[in-house]
Amino acid sequence: MIADQHLHLERGPYTPENYPDEWLARYLETARATGVDRLGVVEHAYRFREAHGLLPNAWADARCLYRLEPYAKFVERQRSRGLPVSFGLEMDYVPESEEGIGRFLSLYPWDFVLGSVHFVGDVGVDLAEDRARAAEIGPRAIWQRYFELSRRAAESGLFDVLTHPDLPKIFGERPSWPLTEEFERTANVLRAKDMAIECNTAGLRKPVGEIYPVPEYLAIARRAGVPVSIGSDAHEPETVGAGVDAALGLLRSVGYDQTVHFIGRRRIQADLPAGA
Repeated sequence: MIADQHLHLERGPYTPENYPDEWLARYLETARATGVDRLGVVEHAYRFREAHGLLPNAWADARCLYRLEPYAKFVERQRSRGLPVSFGLEMDYVPESEEGIGRFLSLYPWDFVLGSVHFVGDVGVDLAEDRARAAEIGPRAIWQRYFELSRRAAESGLFDVLTHPDLPKIFGERPSWPLTEEFERTANVLRAKDMAIECNTAGLRKPVGEIYPVPEYLAIARRAGVPVSIGSDAHEPETVGAGVDAALGLLRSVGYDQTVHFIGRRRIQADLPAGA
């Protein structure tokens, strides 16, 4: 089976306080058309008032607009319908906010939580408006700190999956030095903490034009015994399942024969479909 375990509902005429059943139905319709069997819907934690102050950037603070309870009730309603959908949150890891993040994530019984690193200090590594500030810090320092935070996110025990695991390449500026040691150290922590890594296809739709992470990182994770999930990182129904065939080919090429998805914080393995 194929599970797309990273979807957001946000780029439509609705908000987390009033998602109708018909909006999710459009995601399911695209999933069927693209051969995806199961969905994993998450919302960015920074969208919720209860997460205000947990992220170190004014960009995020300005977006804490909605109450968490209506989204949780939407989740409960969809679960009662028996749909092939799991629900959760995508939460940024910020070491200074670790205790508060834990409290926030415990407010409702999610199926899974994606752990992300979007911020190095208060610089958003994927924010176009922060590119000049990132350049002042320097690419080597950005990448080094990014992997340090990724490992701390895994060590925190708060998350089920490390998502878009080499995000700083988003604008196409790849490091000119090898990252093998960072990949190996991070993969070893993920394995020790029993956390999955994500094969995220959104990079195909970004300036970098490739999947997160690079094949070397996935191959190292495979050798370390790290489970893998697939996510399109769709923010609208039209991109559900986008790039999944490319992800399947990449995973097969580095030796994966299973992916994982989650129900009730329980990890479920599924065999990859046979390749061409």
